[in-house]
Amino acid sequence: MKLNVFVTLLVSSVLMLASINKATASTSANTPNSNNSTTTSVTNIAVVAPAVSTANFRFDVRVTRSTNLIDFQDGTRNDSLGYEFTPTMVTSFGTFITSISYSQNLRDKYSTTASDWGDIPVIFAFPSSTWKWSARTVKLSYSLTGIVPVSKYSVIRDQLQTALSGRIGLSLMPSDGPGFGTSIGLSLGRNFHAYEENINGNNLNQYSSNQSIGINYVNGDWSFSVDFSNRTSVTYKNSVKSLFDINEEIGYSINDNISCSIGHTNAGSTLRANGTDSNINLYNENNSTVYGTLGLSY
Repeated sequence: MKLNVFVTLLVSSVLMLASINKATASTSANTPNSNNSTTTSVTNIAVVAPAVSTANFRFDVRVTRSTNLIDFQDGTRNDSLGYEFTPTMVTSFGTFITSISYSQNLRDKYSTTASDWGDIPVIFAFPSSTWKWSARTVKLSYSLTGIVPVSKYSVIRDQLQTALSGRIGLSLMPSDGPGFGTSIGLSLGRNFHAYEENINGNNLNQYSSNQSIGINYVNGDWSFSVDFSNRTSVTYKNSVKSLFDINEEIGYSINDNISCSIGHTNAGSTLRANGTDSNINLYNENNSTVYGTLGLSY
């Protein structure tokens, strides 16, 4: 499916949902109140009954085109179009988030990549704790994640059964107006496989930890961010692996429902082959990727 056709369908869907929501709200306004009445809309569901809280729903759709920064003309360049649908439900006791994604390979049959669905995360985020500090807001957040394996690599190659992890995050953001913000995060998790090795004979990761830090600047509709993460994994054979990811992004909010961004990312092994020297770089001609994203939310 071409990008312009996909975007047209998304915009049409958003407009249709908005019209349905408006009609529903109008009907509810003309209906007398009753203890047994139920009011339903597209974006939220409110049940008028004792001891039942409001649940808010949000839907996000992202379309991302990504490719290697340099094409060596040897068939190794990655060129893909990614689609991601993220529904979110907010309740009084926490937030439920999941994501359905698909990556479409735009290269020919000789490409080193393949089209595939992404594994589905099921996230529960506990209500966060916030404090005011000077002109800034401090937020402490906690979440739990379970993975539903659906990708070819997880199901066929690795025979992954599921993965469970917990994360804690701390952020410091401006309370009002433009300014710099920062965030740090730590997660610990465990993978569950049918075997300790995949079908290629490579050791699989049993435990993992992700450490992240980010800096961002927001000014009106514009945002600028730099994020770094380091993922440490321990295999079933007790060998340790470490991978890094650096991402720089510029984002712009066109309105409350539409946003776009461009960015660059570089990822790879944290240490060089000798196991001691750092391999972390902002740019690498072999691994650096550039991307552009269009996001719709409702």
